[in-house]
Amino acid sequence: MSDKLFKLPLFAKTTQLRELPGQERGRVFMIVESIRPQPEKSMGYLVEPVASRKVKIHAWLALGGAVYECDEPLSERPSRDADAGMSKDDEGDVFFYVRPEGRPVKVVRFTQRPQDYKLTVATSMNDMGAYGKGAYDIDEMGAACFVLYHVLSKERGDASSFLTVGDILDGMIGSAYPDALDEIVYRGRREGASDFERFASRTLMDAGAEGVRPIAAAHDIDLRRLGSTGLFWTGCDKRELTPQQVDTLQAVEGALNRLVFMEHYLGEESSPMVGAISEHECERAALQSLSSFAEVARTAIRASDRKSDYSSLLGTDAARGGEWDVRTRFAAAAEGLRAPFGFDYLFGCDASAGVFSIDVAVPVASAFPASGTALTCDDMQVAYLLRLSMALAAIAFGSSVGVIRAVVTTHERDIDGAVVCSAEFSRQLFTMETVPAIQTGAILEASLSVEELIKMLSLRAINMERDVDGSLVPVERIDAGLPNRDIKMANDRRSLPAHLVGPLRAKTVAELDIFDVGDDPLRDRYRELCDRVHEQAAQGDAAAASATAEVSDIIAAYDAADVLQESDARPLYCSNMIARIAVGLFDEDPSTTYRKIPDTAFDARSLLCRLYRDQGNNEDAIRLGEELVRLAPTSFASYHTLALSYREAGRDSDAARAILDSMRVAVDPNDIACGYYRLGFLFWQGGDPSLGLACYAMVARDSFFYGETQAEMRELMQEAHLGRPPARDEAVALLRAEGVPVAPVSQLRDQAAMAAIGLVDAGIFNAATALVHFLSTFDVAPNSFDVLASVRRSLMQG
Repeated sequence: MSDKLFKLPLFAKTTQLRELPGQERGRVFMIVESIRPQPEKSMGYLVEPVASRKVKIHAWLALGGAVYECDEPLSERPSRDADAGMSKDDEGDVFFYVRPEGRPVKVVRFTQRPQDYKLTVATSMNDMGAYGKGAYDIDEMGAACFVLYHVLSKERGDASSFLTVGDILDGMIGSAYPDALDEIVYRGRREGASDFERFASRTLMDAGAEGVRPIAAAHDIDLRRLGSTGLFWTGCDKRELTPQQVDTLQAVEGALNRLVFMEHYLGEESSPMVGAISEHECERAALQSLSSFAEVARTAIRASDRKSDYSSLLGTDAARGGEWDVRTRFAAAAEGLRAPFGFDYLFGCDASAGVFSIDVAVPVASAFPASGTALTCDDMQVAYLLRLSMALAAIAFGSSVGVIRAVVTTHERDIDGAVVCSAEFSRQLFTMETVPAIQTGAILEASLSVEELIKMLSLRAINMERDVDGSLVPVERIDAGLPNRDIKMANDRRSLPAHLVGPLRAKTVAELDIFDVGDDPLRDRYRELCDRVHEQAAQGDAAAASATAEVSDIIAAYDAADVLQESDARPLYCSNMIARIAVGLFDEDPSTTYRKIPDTAFDARSLLCRLYRDQGNNEDAIRLGEELVRLAPTSFASYHTLALSYREAGRDSDAARAILDSMRVAVDPNDIACGYYRLGFLFWQGGDPSLGLACYAMVARDSFFYGETQAEMRELMQEAHLGRPPARDEAVALLRAEGVPVAPVSQLRDQAAMAAIGLVDAGIFNAATALVHFLSTFDVAPNSFDVLASVRRSLMQG
């Protein structure tokens, strides 16, 4: 405690604070404006009289509500963060915060009178005494809060009481998973631990937290916090783990998520203080989460009344109630479902028939906590899977008013595990009988028996059996009756929707096919030849000439077969589905039709082009490269091959133009990295090191070219005397200013969205899957990576 004292002027104006809880009788705090110096925009100093006209300074009060702890007058506003003060949240509500250990913690919330801006306490972590009622000016209320929550708290040595449940849970991220668990377990075992810390420690130990370390020692395991739900998620490859290891990780993850739910239930507006909740409250709230999470079904069933973030994407509108609308609505809601256990799921649907089929995985019974009631762990597991099924059915019904049936099939442990329950929901029964039970909370009562819960669900059918000990046994799934849409694209003669025919340059689904190998009879011979080419090229000119002749023979055979087709359609090779749907962007004649050429006809030309380059035959290499571009105008590989041929011939400016053209069609991350790597070198050698450096900066860290790129960047910067590489935003700005495409270009994204939505709405899933995957790599809508990945999986289900 500081012993600095300051004398007040004889007629100093002061505002004495009212006595606060915990304040010693006779002790006084007051606000004084006459002490000098003071920074600008001041409301005075918070002081404590200790003798006649002598005071000790505790803090300076800034205009606006910030409070800075100090023990002497200040000449200017401190540059550090305020130690406490008034602020507003996103909704405009006023609150007072303190900053123990550098962390801002909201301790009091206020209402504010519009006529005079005086503050009245709405909620406070501790008793505010006289200040708990009435309205006060911001300086007096702020000073009172500072005395109670900072001065007196600090003097008592209980600043740690401001630690919240959220602080402990947030602290887990960033540490090794086993170490983070050990820290929570240790906190609950130490002397003086709070009730929450003891509960959290016991919960994790009961779940098997000590078993996580040996699993993490042998496998890549990490703990993540999902931005979409705020829940914990264990990152791992379950295929590498034993069933017992999966069970352990699921049980511990569930225990952590029950703490997250508990934090939400016990802290209405902010995370509760660790020392402010009892172990009984923790226990009750954590168990409540296993049933009350399903309350989301109450609003989920009406979700189709609201606009979807995916109904219009990159300029394309989806049909309301169509396959795209229904699937994206379901996926977005399922990805945002906050359940105590993370769950894998798959779904399929038939929007026109109004039917959903959903598969979901739940943990084994041992992952569930003992309830302390008549319900066993087996009962808890069954009740949980039934409520999870109810929530997923509500989400299905909420995806469209046209959805009338939903079959939810539950697997144990993982999505490929045994089926232990299959339940069929009817929209009519769900709306008329189940929803009222959700609204009243009756179906969310944790004490309900399994039989009572099933009765409230009003299911059309359920397949579920339990052994004599109460455990679930495998059962047959209920068939939802979805149509079989697994049609090979090459054999799919369905007509495309009229609005897609022109942009996609195709009339039928089969004309979009790029994957079929039925037209590629020499594929095996070509692969065998590829294995020999490297050896022959190293054996001398004669062997190299022999390899060249063999490759030429394969090309001639395909060319002869192509002549016999007597088709006016242009031959086309596409390296991926984006390349196929993009042809309309580079061909101005909407009446042009295309026909797929065998992959080997393209690959053999690429190989022959490389052999020509190796032999110094640049003229033929460039000729073949130009031919490849004509055959594959929307594929990166053709332009790249041509650029390499130009480079070998010393035509660097032509090589740069070819790579620039390639970046207008590049979509694969490795192709994009390759393109920028090549451009970086070509611009550098061409006399524009800054542009070259910007291209190098665009090469992704996880790409094949990253290591070589970094070495060349260092050499470029040293040679050109450049101090640092540009940040990505800076590099993008420079590329755009210089006319260098920023791949993948927006036109490809827009075209992919137009094609994907149109194909999905038409039920042409085989052609849309790759397009949806491409869209999922961009931030096209909230949580689109996960949502569109789920939609893509659904298209593969039917």
